[in-house]
Amino acid sequence: MKKLYSLLFIFALFVCMPLVAKANNLSEEAVELQRNDRTDFSIPEKSDLISVKGPEESKVYKIALGINKSEKLTLVSRKTFDVEIINPKGDTIEYRTGFGDEGNRQVEFETRIVGDYYIQIKPAKDGRNNYPYSIRTIVGEPVYLYANPVYRVDLRTSSITSRNTTSAIQSFDLTNVSSIPDDAILTGFTIGGTETNRNLVSLYSIKRSLRPNSAISWIDATYPLYSPNHLDAVPKHAQIKVKQPYFFRFSASFNRPGTYTLKPFVLISYKREMK
Repeated sequence: MKKLYSLLFIFALFVCMPLVAKANNLSEEAVELQRNDRTDFSIPEKSDLISVKGPEESKVYKIALGINKSEKLTLVSRKTFDVEIINPKGDTIEYRTGFGDEGNRQVEFETRIVGDYYIQIKPAKDGRNNYPYSIRTIVGEPVYLYANPVYRVDLRTSSITSRNTTSAIQSFDLTNVSSIPDDAILTGFTIGGTETNRNLVSLYSIKRSLRPNSAISWIDATYPLYSPNHLDAVPKHAQIKVKQPYFFRFSASFNRPGTYTLKPFVLISYKREMK
């Protein structure tokens, strides 16, 4: 029995030692990278931008992960790269070749183990040899791209009075709009329109409001811009998918009796992940 245990121990050493050695080697040459936690449209501060000067040059990053079940790696470059991602146990959990072209810039990988993950990046043999090439590496929240132009929705004319200061609710549905990407995320909206008898109401009391079907609360757009400015930088869990039904209403306080009328339109702004 002791001989059997000895053989198993020796076998385990032969299996585990290469993994440990590999992790140690990577650790020696690794550059620490912080997790990107920004969700707005900006160049992530927690990223690394380098210049690759030749086909044999490689880069290794070390990043502490494990709070989330998975994370995303994004590469931004005019060249493609071979990428290997290694977990804290020394296991290769992702290996991609020719990674980095449009539509192939992002990979999601499992991070259920808490610890240091290593990302090794080498130039791919893609025929692009006009060195040097710049490459930006981001781990965590992805890079976002804004859509241009915005999407417009025209709504019915509606009125409020000094006795009934909130309009009837209108609805519209963007679920099946083919021109909007399925993964579009709401970054803002502007509610314009043609007004009648605006002098009857207090300007700073006017609220033009949207409620996405997935939300409980209304999002108010107030005078003078009628465009809320907080939707882009919300945390990941609070992001709003564009393709869903919406509800609209408006309200105001009156200075004197009468009827205030609005023929509204909504401009929807959105972003999507760079993939």
